[in-house]
Amino acid sequence: MIMNNRSFPVSQIRGRKVIGEEILKEIADRTFYYSGLVSDMSIYEPHLEFHCLSPTIKHFYENTTEYRLFASVKWHRWFKPLAMIYRFFSRRILQINLPLSRKWVEMRGDIFSVKEHMDGRRQPRAWVRKVNEEVCFVALYSWHKKGERTYMNIGLPLPFSTMTGILELNQYGRSLKLSSRKKRTSKADTGTYLSTKNKQFPLPIDEEFFVEQVGAGSLKAQHDMRIFSIPFLTIDYVIRHKALNE
Repeated sequence: MIMNNRSFPVSQIRGRKVIGEEILKEIADRTFYYSGLVSDMSIYEPHLEFHCLSPTIKHFYENTTEYRLFASVKWHRWFKPLAMIYRFFSRRILQINLPLSRKWVEMRGDIFSVKEHMDGRRQPRAWVRKVNEEVCFVALYSWHKKGERTYMNIGLPLPFSTMTGILELNQYGRSLKLSSRKKRTSKADTGTYLSTKNKQFPLPIDEEFFVEQVGAGSLKAQHDMRIFSIPFLTIDYVIRHKALNE
């Protein structure tokens, strides 16, 4: 496992000019298959208590490919002009390539095992999501542990670099919150970082997900992103088990 000067692992995979599904040609391990973003959510104990956490949340993270994902993307008004400029580039690199409209869309995709010797982290896997057959996200999921805390460790390959989000998982009743926000006095690994070939920089970006069950086999989630603590993007999700549509 390759560590950085902050003593946590980051993906060693760097993108080229185009990310999208092209990156899978080099990094995908076609001999092994993952069905979820996490193989076993028990790695996040004791901070998650599964006797009271929604079983659908646990099942979703361990069996992600069994669910359909619908999203409504809201760029905050002050950021919308920048989002329009960014969209010009994101459609070319096929990464973090989100719609400008708030219209509900289905994000289809799959999970691919990633060659561990290339990534450098434990059990890496790529979650590739598309809107209307156009790639919107390629996220490389893994995890690491520091002390008693296990973190979700997500890499987003970018041209010649990787953006890494280190998220802390905390339970609120039956619901789940994942956050990269770092408290001022915290020594936690949480945060967002940009890694190039030889350098790593913290970014003034943080994100939070709040996931809750709304019915049998159904979840809703809200993904909030901030830059310099100012909200600029909110994505609402409806997540439904595929069996509900049969």
